[in-house]
Amino acid sequence: DCVVVMPTGGGKSLCYQLPALMKDGATIVVSPLIALMKDQVDALHARNLPATFINSSVDYEEQKARITGVRNGSYKLVYVAPERFRSERFVEALQSIRVSLFAVDEAHCVSQWGHDFRPDYLRLKTAIERIGRPQTLALTATATPYVRADIIEQLALRSPRAYVSGFDRPNLSIQIMHTQKEREKIAYVRELAAKHKGSSGIIYTSTRKSVEQVAGRLREAGLPIVAYHAGMDDDARARAQDDFMSGRVQMIVATNAFGMGIDKSNIRFVAHYHLPGSIEAYYQEIGRAGRDGLQSDCVLLFNYADKRTQDFFIEGSYPPPELIARVYEAVVAARDMAERIELSTREIALRASIRNEMAVQSALIILEKAGHIERGAAAENRAAVRLSVSAQQAREAVSARRSPQTRQVLFGLLSGYEINERAEIELDVAEFAETLGLDVTAVRRALSTLTEAGIISYKAARRTRGLRLLDDAPVTRLRIRPQELARRAALEQRKLREMISFCYVETCYRAFILDYFGDRNHADTCGTCSNCLKETKNAIGRERQNVPLEVATELDRFRMQHAPVALELEHELNEQTRLTRARHEAETVRQIIENAEAQSSIDITEARELTDDENLRGRKILACAARAEGRFGKGMLAACLRGSRSQKLTQAGLDQLSTYGILSDMTQEEILAFIDALVAAGALRTTGGAYPTVSLTNFGREVMRERASVQLTLPTTRTLDASHPNTSKANTFDPKPPGTTVDETYRLYESGLTIEEIGTQRGLTEMTIEKHLADCIAENRPFDLARHVSEADRKMIEDCVKRCGVERLRPLRDALPSRISYRMIRFVVAHLTRGEKAASLAVKE
Repeated sequence: DCVVVMPTGGGKSLCYQLPALMKDGATIVVSPLIALMKDQVDALHARNLPATFINSSVDYEEQKARITGVRNGSYKLVYVAPERFRSERFVEALQSIRVSLFAVDEAHCVSQWGHDFRPDYLRLKTAIERIGRPQTLALTATATPYVRADIIEQLALRSPRAYVSGFDRPNLSIQIMHTQKEREKIAYVRELAAKHKGSSGIIYTSTRKSVEQVAGRLREAGLPIVAYHAGMDDDARARAQDDFMSGRVQMIVATNAFGMGIDKSNIRFVAHYHLPGSIEAYYQEIGRAGRDGLQSDCVLLFNYADKRTQDFFIEGSYPPPELIARVYEAVVAARDMAERIELSTREIALRASIRNEMAVQSALIILEKAGHIERGAAAENRAAVRLSVSAQQAREAVSARRSPQTRQVLFGLLSGYEINERAEIELDVAEFAETLGLDVTAVRRALSTLTEAGIISYKAARRTRGLRLLDDAPVTRLRIRPQELARRAALEQRKLREMISFCYVETCYRAFILDYFGDRNHADTCGTCSNCLKETKNAIGRERQNVPLEVATELDRFRMQHAPVALELEHELNEQTRLTRARHEAETVRQIIENAEAQSSIDITEARELTDDENLRGRKILACAARAEGRFGKGMLAACLRGSRSQKLTQAGLDQLSTYGILSDMTQEEILAFIDALVAAGALRTTGGAYPTVSLTNFGREVMRERASVQLTLPTTRTLDASHPNTSKANTFDPKPPGTTVDETYRLYESGLTIEEIGTQRGLTEMTIEKHLADCIAENRPFDLARHVSEADRKMIEDCVKRCGVERLRPLRDALPSRISYRMIRFVVAHLTRGEKAASLAVKE
């Protein structure tokens, strides 16, 4: 067995097409691309290769004929849609065939950790076993090492060989443009269109609504463009895709519903108007550019605010158990009225009183995976047709005045179906079109024409997926795993954070992506991404900024004397500078940890969200670093923030900065610890060499301006209290308050004040007040927990505690939905440990 990872356009199809012709027996190819199967098979027929396909557009009798052809050796390659494996009869038919190779295309769809999970793929493991365990080949364009391992497990591959042919696409120039306004994004897209005038391009947006809005604005700017998203009807999507693929229109604005399996070689640019949800999805989508090997642009128009849309998608993809139960109840109630349930997602949402249709769709997928329901394929829905006039009148009406295709469609209805004026018939339009040898779109157009002429009544197939209940499980016994959903949601959030980190990285974008996918065999720079180009352009200025004045002066003197070779040597120096910087930063972090472990003065914990007070202090440090312009080390920076009057500091003019003394309530050690945390988080960077300096990164600038948030690894309350007993109360790292302070907080809380009001009145942070109240809960003082946490959320947190424990809050926070705050977790944990001493509640975040 094999796992093959190749970039888009790298030749995955050849990996099973060639062996299929060389092996005895048939090769089964599982592919989710129903719309493209016919094109793939037609391309093989053009090369005189024996292939066929079986999906929901093929009726049962034709499926039997094709399987007979496979059994007789008429076909060597059989493309099969994954939903066919729902059919027991279909799997039994495959058992009668000698299958020598079983190929799973887009294999990441089998992994729950992949970016395009499809439940139907989970049936493949059993199907492979039942047809005799043939050699199995799993193929994908984007899979991290973790997803590759999951593919192997889900398909039960036997001692598989893994072939990862480099992910590198050297002809793709990756560019990330940081934007704030919509007009900036539109301007960038217009520049791209002008640069690649006459060539094709794809513009990806995150929602259907944004597709229409962006397409409208670009049309207003005079650009020929089409829109594509899953909310459009089949005809409109087919026309848009055909216009783009044929070259009648150069650009398409689309959601990620467009692109899988698209084989258009001359796409010169792919632009992401909004932030993608993961690096896997991003790299697969930009892989559609430049498949002819020519240079192409991949531009991401980044705005941190776009993260909210991806957060919404994640919450909608992993709904809470109570929402899943409401969806199940709505489906059960509908079953009482009909054996087969024909409800759209919107109709189910209305019946269940749920506003988020995406969450309803996700709940249906979860219920299907658990075996409670089965969803039919969209193509299984039939159109309804009946005659509006007699058969004779219909023939006369089209005999002369209508187009040949319209006449062919009507005569096909009259001869092939028992159609009359009294009753509707169900019509599978795709099957009917294939019978007539016509395109589906042409048949639908003819049916609409006949309806407008008053000859027939045609109701197009509803865009729903029929549902069928598989058991009568009570709602309290649903086989769903809330903890697994929470774990997957946490993973998706991690992928989103990785995508955001990618947008802020200041080294080579291509190297970052290749490292992410586990491809280590690459150069440190590509020379074509926007970071590498910026590196070259700004090399001289950056070097002068990041080294001491006397070193910069010496470097200038060297350049003047050796001008003919200056650029070449400068490139070598840049490479060495980057290596030195990386080693220095790694050494800095290592030393921080070693010193902490040795002295027990700092408790190294996981990165966590900051309080409002800590956020403000962090932004003050970043502002000081910005004003220092990368000329000083972290010791001088901390001294400036503390308001030191040292001669060295005043001679450097740091006492003239507006940030001088703005953290005078913190000690030098505390500020240095904060700076180290900001370095580790990528908001600050340190240069290497004998005179290491601190400067602001692009990410740090966004945090400083409150356009991005940062999580930091900061010393905890307990340890800093021990090492700095004289710390001011205004300090971010408040020492654990004595009992009288807790009593005062509790008294104010009992008087009806909110946590925010208590914090303001007492001059303490909200986190400190929360910890006071958590102590009170743990001491069994009267406390209305329901005021802060709903019963459902409380149960969810308690279940999570059973899995993760209470030693740290951060793992709990990551495993729970984003609406669950640290405050809610802290109070529930305190409630679970009530009766113990307050000291045992020093939970580390």
